[in-house]
Amino acid sequence: MATGVPNGSIPGAGAPRGPGDTGPLPPQPGGAWTAGRVVSVVIGSLLVLVSLGLLGGGGTMLWADQSLRSGGYVTSGTATYSTTGYALASESVNLHWSLLLMGLVGDVRVQVTATNPDRPVFVAIGPADRVRAYLSGTSYTTVTGADTTAMTSHPGTARPAPPQTAGIWVAQAAGTGTQVLQWTAQEGNWAAVAMNPDGSPGVSVRADAGVSAPELFWLAFKVITGGLFLGLLSAVLIWVPVRLASGAR
Repeated sequence: MATGVPNGSIPGAGAPRGPGDTGPLPPQPGGAWTAGRVVSVVIGSLLVLVSLGLLGGGGTMLWADQSLRSGGYVTSGTATYSTTGYALASESVNLHWSLLLMGLVGDVRVQVTATNPDRPVFVAIGPADRVRAYLSGTSYTTVTGADTTAMTSHPGTARPAPPQTAGIWVAQAAGTGTQVLQWTAQEGNWAAVAMNPDGSPGVSVRADAGVSAPELFWLAFKVITGGLFLGLLSAVLIWVPVRLASGAR
């Protein structure tokens, strides 16, 4: 019978390592990077980026709903636009079913005031292709959003017919003072114009455009909530495998 080794014990187990012990350290329970743990950290890192994107987008929508809303509409703010041509036209705006379904548009409101209060002004919305055809060959200016420096001049020599006779508008208003145009958004490509009612050249107006965006607040809330959830999930996917790989219990 062997002596010197207690029954059921393993030589060297639990004994301190001396200077002469050069063998490998005994493996620590759980202290290793497995393929599953690496994949978990990678997925968690990707979810961090998605979470930050959702939080940023949701925060922007919430800010717009709270800071840019006036009279029930999220507006671009009032800016002054002028052209020596016959019309000021917006860029083509593509409204598709998903935007309408999500409540990001709702009703559209355009407010236009001639800079000369004694002069009348005409404002209208129409299909973008028909607006371009109506203005084709004439001198007019395309406006990009509220940026008065982002304007494109289109040269031409023809004079357009008076806008009220064009027969292409889905909504229109004309007169002196502030003209308010309200229109329930529909799917399609649309453009807005501001002109003199008689179709004469030289248009100068103060204008702003807005949308009711009825579901913007709740959409922002849902996006932020999703971002927070993914942020928590990514933290778990990163923290747990890092802790296990470090051998912590």
